Amino acid sequence: MKRWVFAAGLISIFLVAGVMSLYIGTPMDVSDLKNFKGGKVRVSGKLVDYGRAGDNLYLILRGRDGFTITALIPYQEVLKVAGPSFQFSDEVVVEGVYNPANKTLYITTILKGCHSAYYAPVKS
Repeated sequence: MKRWVFAAGLISIFLVAGVMSLYIGTPMDVSDLKNFKGGKVRVSGKLVDYGRAGDNLYLILRGRDGFTITALIPYQEVLKVAGPSFQFSDEVVVEGVYNPANKTLYITTILKGCHSAYYAPVKS
């Protein structure tokens, strides 16, 4: 009997953790940042453009309703992670700190959309 109670308890814990991970791990759309007060955020958006500006790599990300932000990450950090032959896919998911005053996201982590591309040229 104790084994069944223990097993049921474990199943319940894993079920709750699984449901919570769906909500915690889901990024918000760039458009949702219009009403965001600022702070740490995980966000997903369509990549419109990217390039190098000084020591930073900038990403222009657009949300489903057209709201656009600039996301910045130190260029050297991207080189460390992805190497010199990196490229981006159409959708990018990033974590960082958002400043609504200048619509800029300071990226701490690129979660999806950037990978090393052995055959693709680096965009300058």
